[in-house]
Amino acid sequence: MDKPAILGGQPVTKKKIPFTKISISEDERMVVEEILRSKVFVNGPYTKLLEKEFANYIGAKYAIAVSNGTDALMLSYLALGINMHDKVVTTPLTFISTASTILHVGAIPLFADVKEDGNLDPNAVSNIKESFSAITIVHLFGYPADMNEFISIAKERDCFIIEDAAHAHGAEYRGIKVGNLGDIATFSFYPSKIIAAGGWGGIITTNNREFAEKIRLLRAHGELKIIDGKSRYQYIMLGYNFRISEIEAAIAYHQLKKLDKFVKLRRIAAKILTEMLSGLPGISLPTEEEHKKHAFYIYCIKIQPHVIGWTRDSFVEALNAEGIEARKGYHIPLHKAKLFININSPTVNYFSKIIKYPDYSQLKLKMAEKLTNTMVWLPIFPEISQTEIEAIAKAIKKLVAWKNRKL
Repeated sequence: MDKPAILGGQPVTKKKIPFTKISISEDERMVVEEILRSKVFVNGPYTKLLEKEFANYIGAKYAIAVSNGTDALMLSYLALGINMHDKVVTTPLTFISTASTILHVGAIPLFADVKEDGNLDPNAVSNIKESFSAITIVHLFGYPADMNEFISIAKERDCFIIEDAAHAHGAEYRGIKVGNLGDIATFSFYPSKIIAAGGWGGIITTNNREFAEKIRLLRAHGELKIIDGKSRYQYIMLGYNFRISEIEAAIAYHQLKKLDKFVKLRRIAAKILTEMLSGLPGISLPTEEEHKKHAFYIYCIKIQPHVIGWTRDSFVEALNAEGIEARKGYHIPLHKAKLFININSPTVNYFSKIIKYPDYSQLKLKMAEKLTNTMVWLPIFPEISQTEIEAIAKAIKKLVAWKNRKL
């Protein structure tokens, strides 16, 4: 039996399989050169083209390109009128910006537990007794949340729905593209995302004209010119400089044209890996309900340490020793992060001088806490090869077999 590389054995692959790999073609290279020659670096034709084509792709009336996915969330909260002392329900199993942007507009995050798949649990949200202004739903790893249930809750509680779709470009729920299911949706074009814009970049989609117009004002200093096209240096709203660069917009536009191909290749890779790992004791694989289309931004497995003989952290370390760049992922739920444990300290959060926050340290969210100790993120990207997928599966089987060998 092969000894794990972390214990002195030979690795499954000497050429490390990266966690992700950006797919860049000659189209992206040529358009960067085109923009450098044009010297139009902001507010150019590619920004407008990206907005038009992204809206068409999602099926939304409006798309507004912005500086990044974090700023997209903050602008969305502001456009919805969410501000001081308002409460927003969200998941603790996400990147910090989902919740920190709530803080930045002066609102208060209310964390609710998640389901086994990692997405926000509608039942947990329904059980929240206090009133709230919005629900921010993350389509975790590219897998759509239970939107019909959340839409019903939003109608009952008279609140907004924000889709944090940073993971979910190209995902679908009941035949509708993610990003066209709530009041506003935000996407990220960070380099590791399904669409990479060559730096930062993000985009907001909505079907509400008032929201779209307000976002356009907010992203460009609140200047009246944004509305009437002529009134320079007349400012009607406190705004920001949250604009996308023309290079980022152009790269994102060319990536958008290949989005369906990217998602198709990710789904094929995920299917192969699932087939190879199927039936392995102590390993839970991603599943997909019939009415949901997973974009597989991340291929996440869940382990049972007492069955496979490895803790999650040691398993990830051992996989990396085998040449597989696996990750622990979100290994601290946000309600356990030091920011939220110390949220009422002015040295941690300046809003605490005027806002009293919940004692997040007392919050018990069992599923989120379980998942942060059992999740393992595996490499997946459009150009991953059959050989690389086989190596990932071989490494996992090797580690499980070693710990379960008869001594």
